[in-house]
Amino acid sequence: MKRTLINIAILSTILGTGMAQAGGWDRSGQDTSIILKEGNLLEVTSVSVKPKVTGTFTSNVSTGDGVPNYSLMNLGFRTAISDDLSLAVIQDTPFGAEVDWTEGTRFASFSGVKAKVESSATTALVGYNLDNITLYGGLKSQSFKASASNPWVGLKDGRGAFIGDRTGYSISSTAADSSVGYVLGGAIEKPEIAMKVSLTYHSKVSHDVSVIEVVGGVASAAAILSAETPESVNLDFQTGIAENTLLFGSIRHVKWTQLRLSPVAYDVYAGAGTQHLKEFTTDTTSYNLGLGRKFSDQWSAAVTYGSDAAIGGNGGPLGPTDGYSKMGLGVTYSGVQANVTLGVQQVNMGDTTAVAPGVSAEMKNNKALVTAIKVAYKF
Repeated sequence: MKRTLINIAILSTILGTGMAQAGGWDRSGQDTSIILKEGNLLEVTSVSVKPKVTGTFTSNVSTGDGVPNYSLMNLGFRTAISDDLSLAVIQDTPFGAEVDWTEGTRFASFSGVKAKVESSATTALVGYNLDNITLYGGLKSQSFKASASNPWVGLKDGRGAFIGDRTGYSISSTAADSSVGYVLGGAIEKPEIAMKVSLTYHSKVSHDVSVIEVVGGVASAAAILSAETPESVNLDFQTGIAENTLLFGSIRHVKWTQLRLSPVAYDVYAGAGTQHLKEFTTDTTSYNLGLGRKFSDQWSAAVTYGSDAAIGGNGGPLGPTDGYSKMGLGVTYSGVQANVTLGVQQVNMGDTTAVAPGVSAEMKNNKALVTAIKVAYKF
């Protein structure tokens, strides 16, 4: 029963991956569940996200679609060193974001605004199993870079009022910065009912990214953009509730208020030292719940529901949605050595009012389609 139901739980990890961003810049969800599995494993997950984010200005003119499609690939490897000791290596994309209002946008304060945040992480974990309790931890090497362009940013006074021409601003990373963080976790299992509960802590990671800022067409000297990707806690659980039926879910809390992008020239130029290129005013907690069912020795399926509460307040061209809810469906084929999981989600992104200088847009009824495939090979 334990092996069969845990195969069903593979669906929970694939359906929680690659969600459309709302309260933050999550991409992978920082899943570490491979360290808690059995034997020697190699997992490959491919995710494709197709969002459609549009709105309407007060003059009933469409904003156009400002969020491009994206895809990502996550890798996981686990090996059993001994009966009690295991090693896992995970390659993922923990954080990321992109907006691009360069096509189909008719209002100046949106047109040409774009930004991109990229990251990559390699995490090495060691797990120690004592009866049905597992302790695990390790180090994470993470890279981070960011770029943005806003031709309508201009000089403001301390109250945010324009006092000069809007001559434009851009920032780009000359190279990604790599820094180290850590991961700690523990899990408890009750195999006879396929119960497993795990709690995982990811530390914040501090980055000093070398950047070039361009203000009014004039490039600044190379500068350092300091940023901290946030610490987070993941609570994951599963339990058998009937024969061949599994209930699973997760709660993820991310301290987004630790992340603030404040380039030197932007602070002075855009807000007299009081403005940030990007900051989060609220931490977020997201929830996922799923039900899995085994239909035969080879086939199982699951449905999931997830949500992230809206932060509230106005958004903008760099944050055109607020919160989300999502429904997912997945199916797993379990072979002798390989398991293949296919998943699909529809994400309903929360409404907001996107405000830019001199204009605002109502962003409503936006959605994203997420498709994913995961192959797990036992050797």
